[in-house]
Amino acid sequence: MEQAVALNEHGLSLWKCGDLESAQTTFERLLELALTENCPALLGTAWNNLAVIHRERGESSRAAACQQQSWRTTFDGAFDDSITNPPATDLGNLANDAILAGNLHFAERLLNVALADDLRRGDLADAAADFGNLGIVAALAGRFEQAQNHFQWALQLHSHLGDDRGQGCDLGHLAEMAMVVTDWSAAREFMTRSVFHLKRGGCHDLARRACRSLREISSRRRLAAFDPARN
Repeated sequence: MEQAVALNEHGLSLWKCGDLESAQTTFERLLELALTENCPALLGTAWNNLAVIHRERGESSRAAACQQQSWRTTFDGAFDDSITNPPATDLGNLANDAILAGNLHFAERLLNVALADDLRRGDLADAAADFGNLGIVAALAGRFEQAQNHFQWALQLHSHLGDDRGQGCDLGHLAEMAMVVTDWSAAREFMTRSVFHLKRGGCHDLARRACRSLREISSRRRLAAFDPARN
């Protein structure tokens, strides 16, 4: 079990740093160990982690297949509470799949249930993720003010937890919301702060993407400031 916990923690660390390829390799090793040990708890965790990786890559069909395997082991086996995922986490994962499938109403319902459960249990990390996902749903639905409020709540919780990766992602989303209303100054400020937190959190790939977005925002800001009447 110690080897399994070490593999799981190492894979999660790689995922948080944005190294999806290495994280996937580590979770596949965890899956092999779970199959060797015939342990439903490890199987559920390994399949769930692989679903997260594929989902982040936009590989919705592979993510859904892995998530179904995770749920199957969750519902069929007896578990060690130290390593399995709480029901709210499963709801959040199902909501992510619904988002990828374009079923925003269903995703929002699932996320609200997950959020209520996470807040009841005092799980601020998962609650922050729920707020972030609710923000994404609201943004996709065109409810930008509501999306901004959700991202602000997520940022507040991630800040309280000292989660640099979470803060970086939340600030990036807030920058995107500022871009929607062409508030380039706010967008630049949010994205600059996003880069800072992602770099401090060791999320190198995410930081590089944020830097590209920051350069794009700066270019658009200069373009918006251009006044042809001055020529």
